Amino acid sequence: MKKLVIFNVGGALSCYAEFNDKKIVIDLGTGVGFSPTKDFLYPLTNRKPFAYGFDDLNRQKFVINQLFLSHLDRDHIADYVNFRKDFYGFFMTCPNDNGQQQNVFKINRNLLGVESECRNFVLEDMARRTTKIQYNPVMSPENPLVSIVDEISLFYINPGVCESYENLRTGYSNNLSLVLFIKVGNKTVLLPGDILKEGMKYLIDNEPEFKSLLELEGVDYLVAPHHGLQTSFSEYLFQTMKGNRTRLNIISEKVRVATSNENRTEVDSRYYSSDYSTGENSLVKKAVKTSLGHIVIDFDEQETEIRQYADNVDVVNEFL
Repeated sequence: MKKLVIFNVGGALSCYAEFNDKKIVIDLGTGVGFSPTKDFLYPLTNRKPFAYGFDDLNRQKFVINQLFLSHLDRDHIADYVNFRKDFYGFFMTCPNDNGQQQNVFKINRNLLGVESECRNFVLEDMARRTTKIQYNPVMSPENPLVSIVDEISLFYINPGVCESYENLRTGYSNNLSLVLFIKVGNKTVLLPGDILKEGMKYLIDNEPEFKSLLELEGVDYLVAPHHGLQTSFSEYLFQTMKGNRTRLNIISEKVRVATSNENRTEVDSRYYSSDYSTGENSLVKKAVKTSLGHIVIDFDEQETEIRQYADNVDVVNEFL
């Protein structure tokens, strides 16, 4: 099985994937009435075998092979409080200030904004991770954030670099985002967290492997950075990717209520334009919000197959 689901968590982000024997969680944002842990992971463990393992404090828990937390904003980690009670990311990958890594990799907590319980838990757990060779053979002080999943390539801007460039430092907490490029067969997915357009340009210009993947493989399914807001719409990304368009732009964002007093920018309309998407997918749409339902990408199905579900049970069934 090779599948990915982008959950309906409103103006947040959370995903789950299985690539053969590996189980992966990407971000743990929550939405109104939906917790990735309570409403998906627990029901899945009730119906499907999950391996048990021991966390860094020797507590037995369900094992997730790799947990990616793109950055430390609450809308991407809020459910970690629930997750860590019974689940354990064997590889937990998130920007952090673990003392074993080189200084360029360490975040500056003073630039992250308001402190939160979930953020403190993430940093506390990351601080116990070791880069010692005998424990994590692919990690080192010079390479502390890694992907152990063959299908997922990981890219990011080092916190020290992000802090030193003014155009990146302004959006520091967002520009720290891990950017995940997924390739399975002839399908590709890009999950860029909340990286801003300045950060995306820097990453493309300074990560040759990332630029090469965009140019040679293209992006079939883009999970729009920063929930589709204009501050993260990157013309440069589309100019760089093969064909300059996706098959579908997926926007993890909630329904807007006309009478709401929310002070938040609407989704950039360019994601819905034929200039930026071919619409060649089974939903026959150029862009779609997850607020209309959880979105499942099945890498084993026909080339354009993608499904959307309003019912949580249907999503669980996809992974049985």
